[in-house]
Amino acid sequence: MDIYELKIELFLKNEFNYKDYPNFISKNINYMMYNSLLLRALHEKKGFKPFVVGSLYPAESKLKVYKTDKKYTWTIRSIDKTILEEFIKAYQNSTNLDFEMVGFGVHTLNLKHIDKVFTITPAVLTIEGSRFWTMQEDIMLIQKRVIANLEKKYFEFFKKKITAPKDSINFFCIKNQKPIFFNYKNRHIIANRFEFVFSSDKTAQTLAKLSFGVGILEKNTLGFGMVMRGRE
Repeated sequence: MDIYELKIELFLKNEFNYKDYPNFISKNINYMMYNSLLLRALHEKKGFKPFVVGSLYPAESKLKVYKTDKKYTWTIRSIDKTILEEFIKAYQNSTNLDFEMVGFGVHTLNLKHIDKVFTITPAVLTIEGSRFWTMQEDIMLIQKRVIANLEKKYFEFFKKKITAPKDSINFFCIKNQKPIFFNYKNRHIIANRFEFVFSSDKTAQTLAKLSFGVGILEKNTLGFGMVMRGRE
């Protein structure tokens, strides 16, 4: 299993608030997917998607607004290189996008043993239907659902059942002091930043690697749950 990364350098046509980035991502990703037969079929297919979308970098955490006069980097990762290449082709066939691409590059991530990872975009977990996990909920549910979610994604993409040991995650913690709210289609999405330490077990390492290509937990194609290596 290889993990591929597409980095797009862009300028925005219109500024928007940091809290609104799920709407920006949804609109532009959907436009591009519509302009590709391969991506449109993937979009219309039910189930997990074999890619994860990041937010714009650098994040505007202070001013809270992404500006039109500043260059940003937008990252999309996948376990399928063809999907990323198709996004580039679809961009060229798309109109009405909210950005202008000025550069791009696709490369393979060098992932060997994975120890500590953290979410560079907040992760989302829904419980009991439409309710989002917050710090008032059972904290151990996070560990269980991260592994269960990755096991399901592995089965979806590789058609092989994989069962990780209970101690696949040796340690995890919440990095934000209060829930993070985002706007999406006239409602709020509640997300949190996490740090995880995966065990050296072979299956646990497989799932850890998969998380880089398809994201942690839910709503990965809206800009949630993208991970990076943690610092020791």
